[in-house]
Amino acid sequence: MPHSTVWDDIENAAATGTRGLGLWERKLAGVSDTEVAHRMRAAGISATFCVPAVNCILPSQIDPPGAPQDILARRDLICASIERLAAFSPEVVTIAPGASGDPDEPAGPLDAVLEVLPAIADTAAACGVRIGLELLARRRGSTVPSMRELVEVVDTLGRDNVGIMFSVFHSWSDPGLQEDLRRYASRINSVQVCDIRDPERCAFDRELPGQGRGVAPEIMATLIEAGYRGWWELEIFSDDGTYGTVLPDSYWAMPPKRFLLQAREAFDRAHAAALHIVAKREGRRTRRP
Repeated sequence: MPHSTVWDDIENAAATGTRGLGLWERKLAGVSDTEVAHRMRAAGISATFCVPAVNCILPSQIDPPGAPQDILARRDLICASIERLAAFSPEVVTIAPGASGDPDEPAGPLDAVLEVLPAIADTAAACGVRIGLELLARRRGSTVPSMRELVEVVDTLGRDNVGIMFSVFHSWSDPGLQEDLRRYASRINSVQVCDIRDPERCAFDRELPGQGRGVAPEIMATLIEAGYRGWWELEIFSDDGTYGTVLPDSYWAMPPKRFLLQAREAFDRAHAAALHIVAKREGRRTRRP
């Protein structure tokens, strides 16, 4: 929840039986990293997907106020964030090439991303950290809008500690998605789960897994079949005015603990549905002559 503190997040995660917590560096401003790590350990909570304060390599519409526009300054901030977040032993630190918010004018240039990625990857490697390079949507003006193109970026980079963060929200409508997931599943090191509102009322309007269009269970099933065994992170944007739109039923406006309980129940149902889909597919395959 964007308005809760990191202390709230740890308390609410523990109270709802959550064993992993993504850390957003912006919430660590002015707090003791040592104390945060201590409280997480005491609650039995692991750091999953950690997000730098500036997490897009190219300037983005979701940058914090005052974020630099210069690509080298952004590189240095991201590297410093990786060094800080490494203390929490995250599953991955997630960064993104960039997205403009406008599909007609995608963020760029890609050459700038390729120029600074090696330093970012090497900083992470020196800290023993993996990078999850997030695949952002074409409809959001992504610099690298397809799985195939992002795999090419990772291959060009040539660093073993860099994989792909896959988001249901960003890729659900991509042509050939199921085939891409099967082909590239081994490159995916982190997955963000939500579902899709129908219609989406603004750029920050996501639904709980299995609700809305209900695309999450089938996508999760394909990832499971293809061998994904990492963390699933629930990521819900639901604007309460933070990004300019006050949605009347914003999840962000709910008491955080109540939202987390509702979201956990929705995720558990979606995951169970995904396992059921996998079983049905396997049954069909075994019955073929």
